Amino acid sequence: MKKITYALSAMLMLFVANMQAQQSVLDDLDETFDSAEIIRIEAKRVKAALKTLTVDYLVNNNVNADVSTYLQLMDGSMEVVEEFSDEVIYYIGSAAQGNSNIDPASIQSKASTIEGNEDFVRNKSADLQTAIQQNNRNTARQLIREIRSFLNNQIRLANEIKTESRDFKSVAMVYNVRIELVDERSGASVPAGTLPGYGATNQDTGAIFYTDYYNFDSFSNLPAGTYRFDAYDGYFDGASSATVTLDPSLVGSDGFIVVTLRYWSE
Repeated sequence: MKKITYALSAMLMLFVANMQAQQSVLDDLDETFDSAEIIRIEAKRVKAALKTLTVDYLVNNNVNADVSTYLQLMDGSMEVVEEFSDEVIYYIGSAAQGNSNIDPASIQSKASTIEGNEDFVRNKSADLQTAIQQNNRNTARQLIREIRSFLNNQIRLANEIKTESRDFKSVAMVYNVRIELVDERSGASVPAGTLPGYGATNQDTGAIFYTDYYNFDSFSNLPAGTYRFDAYDGYFDGASSATVTLDPSLVGSDGFIVVTLRYWSE
């Protein structure tokens, strides 16, 4: 009895540890997403300020356009962009350490590009100040185009980072599933080992997972998604299929989602 209790306790501790590790990865991905959103917001702030300056100088022909206000806002926002680019790199790297299915390379590359563009925005903005002070409209117009292009690139890359980090959340969520059989007529429980084995087909990707000799009735670490669960038929018996969308609300206290198939026999 003590051995059984110990085994159950060990299983529960392992389940809790796995859930905590999974939650840590999800938290890191949320931080990656939120950091990218801050980058997007700050880049749009600078873009809006640049538009105000552009209208004042090029459209209204104000040779005394308030470039200092633009520079002050730009400097503060680009400082935030630099800080949160580093946050993106850190958090997606942390998520990748916690889950081998997450490749951080694309997001980290995009964050590095955003950070590099921040330097260009600063340098070009300093040149723009000089051009406006000298009333060199052609140079100012070209610099404004270049700055806007760098800001648009930051916004685009931040949106891509958000999309990729959100997609990684589905990779990070994994589930354990156990098959249970019930007689289709009486509803009585039937041992899962009555049938040769089981398969789970991801309805979005077409990937198929199988039970094995040692885990004849269960699947470990299925990625999040919707699956059709099927049984291998015996000579004169089999089971119906069931389609289930894996969700945290379905996980039992033992860490498994139970999928019930209806057993039939001739």
